[in-house]
Amino acid sequence: MRTLDHVVINTRDRTDAAAELFTRLGFQVGARGFHTLGSINHTIVFGTDYLELLGYPPGAPPAKRPELVERPLGLMATVLNAPDADTTRSELLAAGLKPRPVQAFSRPVDLPDGSAGIAAFRVTRLEPDAVPGTWFYFCQQQTPGMVWRPEWQIHANGATGIAAIDIELPDVPAALADYAACTGATPIGSGAGARFDLAGCALRLSRGQGPARMTGLTFRCASLEPVAACIAAARLRSERRDRLIRLDPAECLGATLQFMVAVR
Repeated sequence: MRTLDHVVINTRDRTDAAAELFTRLGFQVGARGFHTLGSINHTIVFGTDYLELLGYPPGAPPAKRPELVERPLGLMATVLNAPDADTTRSELLAAGLKPRPVQAFSRPVDLPDGSAGIAAFRVTRLEPDAVPGTWFYFCQQQTPGMVWRPEWQIHANGATGIAAIDIELPDVPAALADYAACTGATPIGSGAGARFDLAGCALRLSRGQGPARMTGLTFRCASLEPVAACIAAARLRSERRDRLIRLDPAECLGATLQFMVAVR
């Protein structure tokens, strides 16, 4: 079973607005990163995974990442951990998938103590629509200490991780074999809905009437009170039920963002 590394939101040329939105939601949004591929990003880091706001400077779409221009604004990719990108690519090929060649890139990192470092990655990706609903990347973190630092994992809203990724598909059963090949996990359920457990994060598939797409994320937290306070201060529309707060997708780049109290 592969584990979740991070989730990508394509911010296109609206990265500033996306970073401001997630800051208002009570997340600690990391400083802007500048990739050697020409893209820019901000990360929202948790204990073992993170959310990436990925885009490009206005008026400067990156030639090496044309998909950021071609793909719509919003949730775009599910990135799974690859201990070794070359080995993972070979495994995907053996499973009948067609991953792209491994691509190496990096970005400078300014550290809290005033020093600087380099975050380096080796990634293999499927083609954007090879699997319906999400674009699968497989990422080898060569310098995890440049990503997962304790001081970057403290969020005013109390979020501690990504608990679930929701994906709508017109035909769930037809996609299960590809999802199993990508995740290395066995599906739970079938028919109108199925789930793949990724060591603490549930990849949830449900039948939808529209095109296949990622529809939402659920964040894990210890209490809803800090979340509610941040949402109230931001004056964003939401609803609260039991151990869950759900934000209006019209406020959140078209994604349904939820906060859930972790079950102990």
